[in-house]
Order: sequence, then C-alpha cells, then structure tokens
Amino acid sequence: MSRIPAPWLKSILLTIYPKPAITRDEIIRSTGLNPASVSQALQHLLSSGTVLKVGELKSRGGRRREVLKLNPEAGYFIAVDLETARIRYALTNLVGDIRYRWEQELEFGKGVDVADLLHGMEMVQRNLMEWQYSRLLAVGISCPGIIHENRRVTAVNLGWRKFPLSEKLEEATKLPLSLETACRAYVLAERWLGCAQGVDNCIYIEIGRGVGAGIVVDGRYLEGDDHMAGEFGHITIDASADDPCHCGKRGCLEAIASSSGILRQYREKSRLSEAEKGRLRLGDVFDSARRNEPVALAVIDRASQALGLGLSHLIVLFNPALIILGGDLLQGEDLLVPRIRKALADHTPEFVKKTQVSVTRLGLDIGLKGAAFLALFLAFQNSVSHPDLIQKLCAPVMETIAV
Repeated sequence: MSRIPAPWLKSILLTIYPKPAITRDEIIRSTGLNPASVSQALQHLLSSGTVLKVGELKSRGGRRREVLKLNPEAGYFIAVDLETARIRYALTNLVGDIRYRWEQELEFGKGVDVADLLHGMEMVQRNLMEWQYSRLLAVGISCPGIIHENRRVTAVNLGWRKFPLSEKLEEATKLPLSLETACRAYVLAERWLGCAQGVDNCIYIEIGRGVGAGIVVDGRYLEGDDHMAGEFGHITIDASADDPCHCGKRGCLEAIASSSGILRQYREKSRLSEAEKGRLRLGDVFDSARRNEPVALAVIDRASQALGLGLSHLIVLFNPALIILGGDLLQGEDLLVPRIRKALADHTPEFVKKTQVSVTRLGLDIGLKGAAFLALFLAFQNSVSHPDLIQKLCAPVMETIAV
C-alpha cells in the first residue's frame, strides 16, 4: 500500500465507482494514468478485495480482458438525513446500498440534541460484525438551514443557532464527518443517481420541515456570498398572510407549504381534540384530503398554490431545464403535484414554459443517498486531512463476499 501513491488509488476508485463493471483499458483511458501504474494499483486493489474481478471479455485479437467492479462491502458509511419530519439514519455500503436503517420521530415544536443523533447512529451500527465495523469510513449528514464557515449550523426548525454539530459528532464518533445543506446533498444525489444526470441547469425543491432549493446553473452549484443561496422557503409568498415563520417573518412560503406548516394549519382549523392534535402526522392530513375532508383540502390547496407561485419565480429567474420535487411531499404526491403543476402553469409566462417538473425517483431515501455520497466523497478525496480513509478502504477485506 505504501508503495502505491494515494492519488492513483483515488483516481482509479472514483473511475470504477459509478460503473456496474469496467475493463482495465477503460480505467487507463478514464484516469490518464499509464498502464504500468494502473496495473500496479489494480493488483493491490484486487489482492485486498477492494476491487473484484467479475468476468472476462474476449477482444478481437483473442486476448481476454478482465471485467472489474468495486466490492460493495469494502467500506461502510453512516448517513443521516435531518430534513424531513422524521430523522432518517442509514448504514450504507460503498456503493450506497442501504444495509440498515432507523427512523426517529420528531416531536412537533421540539429541538434535536446530539444524544438523539448518537442514538440513531448507534442503532444502524448495532448489527455490524467486527470486520465490517473496522471498515466504517465516515459519516455524511444532510441538514436544513445554514452551514457557516466554521461548520456550525443554524437550523431554526431543529432549534439550532450556530450549533457546533460537526465538532460534537466527530468527537463522539471518532469518525470524519461531511456536512452539507440538505438541498445541495439532494441535488448532488439527483445528478449522480437520479433524473438530473447530464442536466446542467436544474433545481431540486425539498419540501420537509422547511422548503429549500438546490440550484445548479451551467453545471455549477449556486452557493451565494454567504453560502445561503436556495433559502427558497423564506421568500414572502403572501404579504397579507398571518402565518408565522421560524425566521421571524410572516407569510413565508415555508410557513404555508412545508410539512410543519401544513400540520400547523390543519391543527388550527380542524376540530380535533388536543390529544388528537398531538398525535397528528402529515400522512393523516393527506388521508383526510383523500376522503374529501374540507379542512384538509383547503390546506392542501393553499400549500399547492403557494408552491406553484414560488416555482414560477424560480423558472423566470434561473431558466432551468428541470425542476425536481421531493421530501415529505412524496407522501401526498397524488394530491399536491397536480395542483402545483396547475398553479405553475397559471403563473409562468409562455416564453419559459419549457421547464420540466418531475418528482424524484430516489424516493424518501434521497437524503440518505446524498449524505452517503458526501461521506464517500470525503473518503475518496480528503486524504490530506484524513489519510487513514484510503488505507482503511484498501486494506484486505477479511470476509469472503459473493459476487
């Protein structure tokens, strides 16, 4: 391992990662490394079990070419998605397959503390065998709100203001941690695995405890001066509305169309008892709307109108080819999406009506997939501050894995 430069290994692993199978010649062409360097690095990766030989192809000259793939069980990541009405945890393998999962219900109006997060992370590790635990590489977290330059987090929905999340979790887990805003993690997952592959102008809209946008313009993620671009939920969508927002304003899109906003409105307008209001979940509101319950339908209509109007503003400003909708909205896709599309058509000028609106195909796991990708990127790229990650990944795999 020490004789093989880490940049060779990283380049080869990043080339193999997105491919279900790849040949040695394809690796040479993609990495730009010379054949001797690729051969030396692959010999180590094959002998360690990090890369697997899965077959051979016969070339025109009769010489057989090895077909290779990444061993999915060569490494593991902990992924945490803090954006939705539940906190989602997962233990993923190297290619993002979820091996164990855990969900934690969030009590309405209650913040989240580190002990809660550590418990969830422990739950997805509890069934790991010793050899698997030794190959636990990093933690990836997608979270709402603002991530400041010192990696502190302000997420009013979670009760955090410049909270030292990374510092506390890295200290407790002893694992390197990659932290990113949820919408950036989600749009990265869509461009890597979902319907935005090859799309250079797209926007991912996350509708959860808040409403955010991950915006890609000409292939580059839009961050803004203070890394706050995409705080879509805090545009004033109805200046006359009295809906309170966590940011301190009233009439924000988030206050009306987020999952917490929908729940608040239904609690306020329905005739439920206090006990029933305490037990109410977002799915209950959608179920009531499907039964044509007037209060639920009115809340859904209002949220959809607000989202359609807000999206029309984004289309005029950024001219995206694709808008992807995701988050808690998926629970009520049949109710919300047709209404959003109608409102969008009503408010969008004809000259920018080419934008396609889709629902994520990655489902409710998109946050976990995005967080796992962040952890993977940390493991592959950040060998300067975490040199042990490549060493752990390329160490011999002690368990025999079926191909």
